[in-house]
Amino acid sequence: MNDIEWEKARIRSQVREYRKLITGQELDQYDRDLLDAFKDALKTDKDLKKAFDAARAVAVYKAVGGELPCDALAAYMRKEGKKTLYPLVKGDDMVFIDVTDPDKELVPGRFGIPEPDGGKSAFENGEIDIVIMPGIAFDPEGNRLGQGKGFYDRWLASFPEGKRPLLIGACMEYQMMGRIPVNTSDIPADMVLCI
Repeated sequence: MNDIEWEKARIRSQVREYRKLITGQELDQYDRDLLDAFKDALKTDKDLKKAFDAARAVAVYKAVGGELPCDALAAYMRKEGKKTLYPLVKGDDMVFIDVTDPDKELVPGRFGIPEPDGGKSAFENGEIDIVIMPGIAFDPEGNRLGQGKGFYDRWLASFPEGKRPLLIGACMEYQMMGRIPVNTSDIPADMVLCI
């Protein structure tokens, strides 16, 4: 294991341990706080506002294991007329499927993460306008440390240069690091909502 991989493993272990201390009640509040942070950013970030107004489809996720929930944000997206797409793992790849009722349409997937049952067609990459990304940790430059399987990075690498959707990282304050170690295959978020 090289120094970068060792440091990534150390950060993952540290954050996963901290997640165990967060209560369900706190996560419910953080879910609402993320929505508030997004709405505040819409008021102050002209580029985000422009991208959101034009967006038709937004990729979101279903939180597990103490991750920052984005259920309230996903519900807001649907209320604003956006399609909400959830990731579905297929082998070593990931696709995104439109979900209108997460409580009914998501089932436990390969890693125990709720995902669409696969009965609908996947969205093409060019049809996804914004991606709300979970992560173990982020840094101020948008660098993201994921779970370690590389699904988001491989998926994002499949976009032609300059054609990626707007990438928004979502994290809690303790997940914001001064610097995340990165490899050449790591793709940073365009912005990070930290609550």
